[in-house]
Order: sequence, then C-alpha cells, then structure tokens
Amino acid sequence: MARLGAVAAGAGLAITALGLAAPAAHADTKIGTCTIVSNPTESVFTDCADANLVGANLSGVDLSHANLSGANLLGASLDDTKLVGANLSDANLYLAYATGANLTGADLTGANLGSANLSGGKLTNANLTRAKLNGTKLIGTDLTGAVSANLAGAITTEADPDAKESGGSSSLPERAPDAPLFGSVMTGSTNVSGIGGNNSPGKVEVPLIGSAVTGSTNISGVG
Repeated sequence: MARLGAVAAGAGLAITALGLAAPAAHADTKIGTCTIVSNPTESVFTDCADANLVGANLSGVDLSHANLSGANLLGASLDDTKLVGANLSDANLYLAYATGANLTGADLTGANLGSANLSGGKLTNANLTRAKLNGTKLIGTDLTGAVSANLAGAITTEADPDAKESGGSSSLPERAPDAPLFGSVMTGSTNVSGIGGNNSPGKVEVPLIGSAVTGSTNISGVG
C-alpha cells in the first residue's frame, strides 16, 4: 500500500489508498463515465477521451485500440494492461504503475509519463513525440522502433536512483552512473543526451562502448 499513498507534492495533488477507493475494471465495467469494452477491435473499442480515471485500477485489462486521449490517469494501476494501438495522446499518466504493460504502437504524443513505472513493458513502435519522461522508470522496457523517444531524465537501469524498488530487471548491464553502456541497443528515433551522471542537457556522461545505435538518434555531446 506504500505506493498507493503516493503524494504528488509538486502538482499539489494527493493520492490516498487508491487500491481501496478505485474499482477494478473488468469486461464491460463502467468507471465514472468510461465503459470498458470487452474483446476490443480496431472498430469497436473503449472510447474514454478526456475521462477522469485518477487512481483507476485497470491492471490486466484489454484496452487495445482504446481512445484515452486527454484522459487523466494520474496514479492509475495499469500493470500488465494491454494498450496495443491505443490513443493516449496528451493523457496524464503521472505516477501511473504500468509494469509489464503492452503499449505496442500506442500514440503517446504529448503524454505526461513523469514518475510513471513502465518497467518490463513494451513501447515497440510507440509514438513518444513530446512525451514527458522525467523520472519515468523504463527498466527492461522494449523501446524498439519507438518514435522520438527522449530518454533524458528517464530511469533506464538498476543503477539509477530508486530504480530497484520497481522490481524490474535492467535490459542493460548493471553499472555505476559513470560506467560505459557496453553493448547497448538503441533503435528508432532516440535522444540519449543527458543520460548518466548529472543529466546535464546536451551532454552524454557515459560512453556508448560497443553499442548499436540505429535510426534517427540524437547523441550530441559524446566525447
């Protein structure tokens, strides 16, 4: 229950005992004004744009192709949730728990993923244009083909601050903050500037020794 008592002090918001206050969603469950569609398809899906889903328990729910654009998912539980092809543009997922979530092909344009936990999940071919990833845990997350993923400020390894409490396993070798990223694989359009020591803008603090970096990638400041 520790994580359910999280407080977003900077935003002036408090989330208390969400697990008790928010209903768990199942097929055809209605949460506020949002109805969860069972067995969604590309033509029949959950349509909850701009919905208030603060603290909602959506863990394990199939929200494939869902329209959640502009939805407020502050502190929501999305562990192992299926969000394949979902529209989460401009959605607020600050402090959301989405370990193991499948966001393959999801549109996260402009979404706020600050301090969210997406460890062990899939963001394959997801659109992360202008998405806020400051403090976002992406330990062991598959970002293959992700569009415009700016990882500056994101937590991507066990060596990063507080990363161990996520329970995920790193897709990169465990290392000290100033150690090289041996054998890292970064694909798609990825900005890795600022990863490492002090996250200084435009400066990569660690050498990418033996790394495979493909696609449109910003690695300015190396050296």
